[in-house]
Amino acid sequence: GLPIKVIGLTGNSGSGKGYISELLKEYGIRSVDTDALVHKLYQNNGECKDELRKNFGDSVFDSEDNIDRKKLAQIVFSDHFKLSLLNKIVHKYVIKQCDIEISKADKRLERAIVIDAPQLFEAGMDEICDIIIAVVADENVRIKRIVERDRISYSDACMRIKNQHLNEFYRRNADYIIENNGLSDVRGQLEDILKKECLI
Repeated sequence: GLPIKVIGLTGNSGSGKGYISELLKEYGIRSVDTDALVHKLYQNNGECKDELRKNFGDSVFDSEDNIDRKKLAQIVFSDHFKLSLLNKIVHKYVIKQCDIEISKADKRLERAIVIDAPQLFEAGMDEICDIIIAVVADENVRIKRIVERDRISYSDACMRIKNQHLNEFYRRNADYIIENNGLSDVRGQLEDILKKECLI
C-alpha cells in the first residue's frame, strides 16, 4: 500500500479549524488533536513533568502533583523567553506522540491522518507533514466566534488574538488555504483539496 499521507491542519483561534476536523472525519480521515495531547502530557508524562519542574519550579504544580495550567499560563503569558522555553519542552513530546499515532494509523492502512495543531509551524510539526491546510477567517469573524465559544469579553478575545499570525503568514506557508468566513462553501473547498491529493 501507499505510505500514509500526513496532513497538517492549522489556523488561528476562531478560524473554525475544529469544524474542518469534523468534516474530515466524514471522509474517514482521523485527527490527532495536539491540544488534547498536551493535556495528557501534563497529566501522565513523568519525563515531561520533570523537565517542567526543573525549568518552572514547584509553583506550577497543584497538590495532586499535576501541572496547574492556569499558573503556567500566567508565568509564560508575559514572558517571551519562558513561553518559548515551555514550547520547546512540550513540543518535542507532542511530536513524539504524533509519530506514534502516525505509525499506528499506517499499520491500520489508513490513507491519511490529520495533525490538528494551532502551533504547527512554531513546533516544527510542519516537518512531519506531507501537506499543510490552513483555515483562515477575518479578524472580526474570529473575535465573534471566540466570544461566543469561550464566553469571554470582547477585549479578552482581542487580547487572545493579538499575538497570533496574520492570515498572510498562512497564505505564505501552507499548501492549501480554506476560507471560513461563514459565507464560503467550506466543504467544497475541502473536497477540492482532497481530490487534488487523491484522497477521495
